Amino acid sequence: MSDGIGESAATQSTDIPRVPHDKRLIIAATVTAGLTYALVVLGSTVRVTDSGMGCPSWPLCYNQLGPIFHLHPILEESHRYLASIVTISALVTLYLSYKTKTAQATRRFAQFAFGLVIFQVLLGGLTVLTKNAPWTVTVHLITGLVFLASTTATAVVAIRSGSSFKLSNLAKSWGGVTFGATLVLLVSGSLVVASGAGSACPTWPVCFATGQTRLVDVALVHRSMAFLAGAAIIRLVALGWKGATSLWHWAAASLMTVLGLVAMLGAFSAISKSNPTWADLHLAMAALLWVLLTIVIVDSKESSDRSPDPHLNDDSLTELGR
Repeated sequence: MSDGIGESAATQSTDIPRVPHDKRLIIAATVTAGLTYALVVLGSTVRVTDSGMGCPSWPLCYNQLGPIFHLHPILEESHRYLASIVTISALVTLYLSYKTKTAQATRRFAQFAFGLVIFQVLLGGLTVLTKNAPWTVTVHLITGLVFLASTTATAVVAIRSGSSFKLSNLAKSWGGVTFGATLVLLVSGSLVVASGAGSACPTWPVCFATGQTRLVDVALVHRSMAFLAGAAIIRLVALGWKGATSLWHWAAASLMTVLGLVAMLGAFSAISKSNPTWADLHLAMAALLWVLLTIVIVDSKESSDRSPDPHLNDDSLTELGR
């Protein structure tokens, strides 16, 4: 009798594939992604409050380590310190990915993320030394967004714990289109803030221009991109919804909710003539949209390239993570 039970238990244990997890790597990757999101949000606050030149020297603020009790220097100094913490966190994630023999896929993402953060730190210094030259600000922003996407993807792949990883056809096709359109949207939104174009169209969704023609054009380009990127996101969710896992459904539903909140905060920001509070909230929510979009694209492998093994469901993945 006991032998039968033992054989049954042994059979059940071999039915469910054992996917090796390294919880330290998962925690490090997730923490890095969270810190990177905070860094991007703080960077948005620095832009909205025009604190980019609050510290005219680099890497130290006014060449000193101690706190400076003025708003603009405090914001810029805090941004630099947080960037240092993110760099260390990205390095720890990369180190743990090398310590985990089955984390080849996670390691590739972690390598890319760490390379980006080093480039981003140096680019941030160049931006300060060139006194916020427009081209350095733009490249710094784009690199920051790609870095946020890379740390998010690293966390997703680490949680999935596969030794190999391949983007789905949906991710490569429509996911790539949506990713690109949303990146242009976020960059154009930051240009609206930087140029002061937010107050050029104080009506929403149509623009009854009251500002300079150039600023109105910047605002209209951003609103047009919002429409295109929003449509692309909705299409992406519709294509990937059928047969997807409950985890993907949760991420996609959150993405759609945040998309609505971004539009609402964008309207409030426009009507208030780019009030700093509304503009900052709008940018923070847009960064969250970017994170959720990355999760949906990367994790769409679970919906479009599903394994035929019935044991590979959300419950078994949860059990394996314990």
